[in-house]
Amino acid sequence: MTRPIRKLPAEEAWREAFAAFHAAPEWLRAAREEAFARFEKTGLPTPRTENWRWSEIHRHLNAPYPPLAQPETVDEAVLKQLMEGHLLTAADASVLVFVNGRVSLEHSRLMEEDGVEIVPLADVPLPPEWADLSPANDAIDLLNLAYATDGALVRVRAGVEASIPLLVLNISTGDGHSVALRHFVRVEEGASFTFYEAQLGGGDHVANVSTRAIVHENAALTRVQVNQKKDEGTIHFGRLGAEVHAHSRLHDTALLTGGRYHRQNTYVDFAGEHAEIVTNSAYLLRSRQHADTRLRVNHAKAHCTSREIFKCVMDDHARGAFQGLIHVAPGASGTDGRMGAHGLLLGEAAEFDSKPELEIFHDDVACAHGSTVGALDEEQLFYLRARGVTARRARAMLVAAYVGEVFDDIADERVRQALTDYAERWLAGEGAA
Repeated sequence: MTRPIRKLPAEEAWREAFAAFHAAPEWLRAAREEAFARFEKTGLPTPRTENWRWSEIHRHLNAPYPPLAQPETVDEAVLKQLMEGHLLTAADASVLVFVNGRVSLEHSRLMEEDGVEIVPLADVPLPPEWADLSPANDAIDLLNLAYATDGALVRVRAGVEASIPLLVLNISTGDGHSVALRHFVRVEEGASFTFYEAQLGGGDHVANVSTRAIVHENAALTRVQVNQKKDEGTIHFGRLGAEVHAHSRLHDTALLTGGRYHRQNTYVDFAGEHAEIVTNSAYLLRSRQHADTRLRVNHAKAHCTSREIFKCVMDDHARGAFQGLIHVAPGASGTDGRMGAHGLLLGEAAEFDSKPELEIFHDDVACAHGSTVGALDEEQLFYLRARGVTARRARAMLVAAYVGEVFDDIADERVRQALTDYAERWLAGEGAA
């Protein structure tokens, strides 16, 4: 007889809190109730759930994290440090700040541009027809909608090549609670937009951030995300759901560092022919940090191209995991999909699990996937040491070069250089020379 898996304390807290939970906007209430009802039926994933087999969610959610019912203030000095010290400060952009699940307009700096609409979700009086906030069939995303207290709604009108990017700062702090934000980005026909997103803060809490993007015909969206937690306490759930239409392009780059546990779900659907996506991620993990990525690219239309590069650096007892799937639907001729997952182990106790997959239901395609794991090349280390470079500096340079491929396609040189420099500094200050 199979025994049912015990509900985790976090799940029990979320189930108990919903009846008394209220958040703006009021028109979203019915959708919240529907999402929560679906979550009650499915519950959280378990170790038996294939897509979560390496996530250890049962260990990280073994404490209650009820939703933050009221706005929690953060010391101004702490906020200033977070807002001025993150890696995306190099971006010349409008800034929209969320603090513990609520917009902070006094800390934001929005610059107006014709054809670009940016509004906080909680301030929208009526359901916007152009923003689809419906959840995915995913327990974490259902929870996100049920408990989201705010988010950024972005609309770029047809034909507008936006010159001012948007930087969204998702700041969460404190212990013993959870916060949720829900963002939506719509880039209409012939338009282009750059969207930066930073996850900042620290403490023993759960941050659940979901972003949905729709890129219409002949449009382009660039997204750069940095998850930069200041300690090893935060549990972070991130989700990107993207719909890419004909002759359009999505370029998504992510860097994760800090925090205790991170789970990223990325789902991209091709909704038109001759579209292109690039999804690159780099993780820098140490101590007992755990990061897990689930990526699914659905080639539902013909003549589309996808490129995915995942690079994970693990030191000490850190653990990284990657599960990626390229799905080619019947009739999707001319598909070109390539996926690579690579792990670099700096510590003897570090671990990397990888499962790239192809699911192909059409013959006329060019698809490939690969996975590697290993340590730093001793010959390369010797080469640098022989030229007077210290051991610490040599290791740092090789780590930066290893993950640098992930950042190569970022158009803003200052942002690209900031991420590359951080990758080198991340290791340079650790250990003896």
